[in-house]
Amino acid sequence: MDKRLRVALGAAVWAALIALPAAQQGLPKGTQQNPGTVKAGNGNYIVIGCISREGQNYVITDSRATPPQQYRVDGDADLLRVHAGHTLEIGGAITPASGGRGTPTLKAQAVTYISPSCVKLK
Repeated sequence: MDKRLRVALGAAVWAALIALPAAQQGLPKGTQQNPGTVKAGNGNYIVIGCISREGQNYVITDSRATPPQQYRVDGDADLLRVHAGHTLEIGGAITPASGGRGTPTLKAQAVTYISPSCVKLK
């Protein structure tokens, strides 16, 4: 089986396993959440958006938030390069930008391909 297909299947299974409990749990009363992200039951977040390259970094822009939220993606550069200009779902931990300014970092632990173009998601 092609390595990319195995990775995609593994990511889809992982996303399905964490998305269901997250959807069922909801957030505790008073918990603040960025409206462009979904917190998974295991402490990770799921971000859906467009991948682009800014300098040496890859960035995902989640257009579901108002205003759209950007995250620097810490992940496999070869995989991200192939998907520049595509819509992806990326699951992983988010680290705030140092000093509270700048772009937070999303540590890519699972990547799911959604679309060959960047689409505005609601």
